[in-house]
Amino acid sequence: MDLTLQQKHNGFVYANGTTMFVFDSSLYGIEPSRVVVTGEFRGWSQDMTDPQWHLTRSEQYPVLWTLSISNPNSRTIAPSSPFKFRIDDGRWIEPYHKAENRHAGNLIHRPGEKSVRLRAEMNRDGSIAVRFEGFESYHPIKPSELSLVDAGGARISIAELDRSSDNSIRLQAAERIDHRRVYYLDYPSKGLRSLCRRDGWFREIESQKPLGAQVANDGSQTTFGLFAPRADAVRLYLYDRVGDRLAKKTIQMNGDDDGVWEATVTGDLHGVYYDFTVHGPDDPGNHFYETHAVHVSDPYARVSVDSFGKCRVWKATKPATPLRNGRPAMEDVIAYEVHVEDFTNQLPVDENLKGTLTAMTLPGLTNLLGQSIGFDYLCELGINVVHLMPVQEYLHYPDETWKTAFAEDPYMIAAGVSESNYQWGYRTTHAFAIETRYREKGTTHGAQRDQFRDLVQAFHDRGIAVIVDLVPNHTGENMDGRHYLFNFNAIDMPYYYRTDETLSHIGPFGNEVKTEDRPMVARWLIDQCQHLINEFGIDGFRIDLAGQIDKQTLTRLRNELPDDVILYGEPWIAPSDPDVALNPEWSWYKKDAPITFFQDNARNAMKGPTADPTNKATDRGYAGGNGSERENVQLALTNGFDDEVHPNRGINYLDIHDNWALADRFALTDWDGRRGVDERRFKLAAGLLMTSLGPVVLHGGTEMMRSKGSAPPGKLLKHLPDGPLVYHGKKDTYNLRAANEFVWANVGRIERDDTVTNDFASMIEYWKGLIALRNSDAGRVLRIGHVPPLDYYRWILPQNPHQLGYVINDRIMVLMNTSDTDCIFEDVNAGSVHWRLVADQTRVDIANGIDTDDAMLKGKATHDIAVPHASMKIFLTNETNF
Repeated sequence: MDLTLQQKHNGFVYANGTTMFVFDSSLYGIEPSRVVVTGEFRGWSQDMTDPQWHLTRSEQYPVLWTLSISNPNSRTIAPSSPFKFRIDDGRWIEPYHKAENRHAGNLIHRPGEKSVRLRAEMNRDGSIAVRFEGFESYHPIKPSELSLVDAGGARISIAELDRSSDNSIRLQAAERIDHRRVYYLDYPSKGLRSLCRRDGWFREIESQKPLGAQVANDGSQTTFGLFAPRADAVRLYLYDRVGDRLAKKTIQMNGDDDGVWEATVTGDLHGVYYDFTVHGPDDPGNHFYETHAVHVSDPYARVSVDSFGKCRVWKATKPATPLRNGRPAMEDVIAYEVHVEDFTNQLPVDENLKGTLTAMTLPGLTNLLGQSIGFDYLCELGINVVHLMPVQEYLHYPDETWKTAFAEDPYMIAAGVSESNYQWGYRTTHAFAIETRYREKGTTHGAQRDQFRDLVQAFHDRGIAVIVDLVPNHTGENMDGRHYLFNFNAIDMPYYYRTDETLSHIGPFGNEVKTEDRPMVARWLIDQCQHLINEFGIDGFRIDLAGQIDKQTLTRLRNELPDDVILYGEPWIAPSDPDVALNPEWSWYKKDAPITFFQDNARNAMKGPTADPTNKATDRGYAGGNGSERENVQLALTNGFDDEVHPNRGINYLDIHDNWALADRFALTDWDGRRGVDERRFKLAAGLLMTSLGPVVLHGGTEMMRSKGSAPPGKLLKHLPDGPLVYHGKKDTYNLRAANEFVWANVGRIERDDTVTNDFASMIEYWKGLIALRNSDAGRVLRIGHVPPLDYYRWILPQNPHQLGYVINDRIMVLMNTSDTDCIFEDVNAGSVHWRLVADQTRVDIANGIDTDDAMLKGKATHDIAVPHASMKIFLTNETNF
């Protein structure tokens, strides 16, 4: 088949009942060894081994890969279904920028078309709303042509039919139906069947009653609340000890019409352990006690015992006092992303404190060189926001099971994970609880709440805001191919999660939380944010995969939080349900983002994309020597991409916990920063980031050239009794402890041997200097949240694309040379002001300046300024007369 260029851009061709996926690797400048397609039609499966979805390379045109799928009547791949390509070991490929069918970071199969189908919803009053999609504009139909079928196969005739619009009707069954149960609507003459979803009912039920366990202020009583809208009964069990198998008391809870089950117990139950059983019918999508005899935990619990255990009643925590000077404005944010365990494991503290919240804020710690490390080090950097990776209770596999499987495993020993399961935490199980394993060892379950509050207070006392990384788009119940019944799965899976027509989970992370059409799920997200503010004094949130949360809920979250709360998140990976992804009221991407988003375009321009690098000249962005990125870097510096309406729209960054560390991308040898880093180019990347407009975020440890080089190469499968675990090596170290740890011995160190020189000491000082510049009075020109005038950046653009100069509002001038040879910026117009050199390739010193031949530049003159290879010079306006 001859393919047009546009078909290659769009990634598919549909003809004669066949969908052919098309991947032209030359469009992306890559040479993959494997190409796989996934999307809504595969439930966004991340399985790279299924041959059914492998594209085949053309022998005649080796850059072209295709896969033909028989798709009569769109039964396999529906119109308007999102899809995406992955290559090699799983790298996601962003849609080609000229694809006409790009939407929310995905490609769309047959956009604008609709498959012929029914969409049926049960309402609270027992009626069923039906929409005919893909039919002609007016679709006549009689009640006798339709019927309901319950989960057991019994048919129920339709008694009444009222037309709402040309292609919408409302039905009444001939007998009473229970909207808590499962029904299907059949249209036999068209061969169509639709699950009768409960969205019409679900979107109407909402309650503001307290959920979780609440102890009265006077200790007179303790109330319990659980939202389980389709349960027949809920029982509460109370225990004296965490290990008790038999409850000391069982209480039948009372349910109301809005799905809230309540129980009130006399007395102060602080410290009592508890759980529930949730009862209901055996229908598809249900996991009630009658078919799955397990106790479930409270999704609103303040204390969870390591996810798998009981919950514990705990009184509200008294929050940290606010920042003395208030939270930083978004444009002032210099955030530092850090993981509690990574930060504290190598600190010189007692074993019971390693990996804990308490260790993170211990003052006075030094390494063998006498350098400040840990809390003091972080405070001295000059950052104003600590961005904590997940601290809400998240899934860890039980230690005994883990040690039995891996204690003697050489791979796991080398990775630092043979004794316990390490995770970054993007698998929350209890959003109102603080992670069990972050408490001081030997302290009681629940003590971590005060310890976390004390952490927030310690940073507040040093003028540093604290934000928390939320993971509300999926939960830990279905990670790694498991299906645990911690809470939502057992309480009401189709209410809390997006599901398909078979009421099975969808989404690339095992499940996908459903915030749209679910007021109580939206409340769950908003409540957890308010809880973290009200009980700990948290200053803001980074939202993981925020693109999967519907726009209306995020807008509501922004409106219900205090105006000064910091809020940003990831815009990528659209909802897996195409009805959500294609609804403009719910779906969003950068252009219409309801919150500040990570600006990956800036990242790519400055230091290269997240893909595994192979070519140093092209894969490390403008700082790495790719002169073709100069125009994109100009947009990155000004936050001027089309999807940024003002500088606060996107938050700029170089690297973050995912993917490669910056030190490895700029490594001298074998992409391993431990064996030496190209420090000149590393500093160029830092300079670009720190002279860009709006908020910025640093990956913790980047300033000390933190490397993931110890991570084992390649992908590997390991196994626990209940299923496999995947290890991805350096490209994704979320479950590898050793590769992520802060090596505090490197602070103040200059490493030299026959092959390696890593000047950790000067690199840290260089970053400190750039942060000080950004925080300075002159740096105010960078910290703006409004659209600047067109001449705010005055560009200096020599013919050589490796040279870039810019003057920012006549306060800061940067001259950058990303080539491998020295260069001269000729006839640089100093304007009407004098300039003082404050940074070159060796150091940044805004207080004293840099003493070189061009330490001072006179105003009202032109200058020829030499800039050595792979380096930059930064000047500030100088008020002193020459």
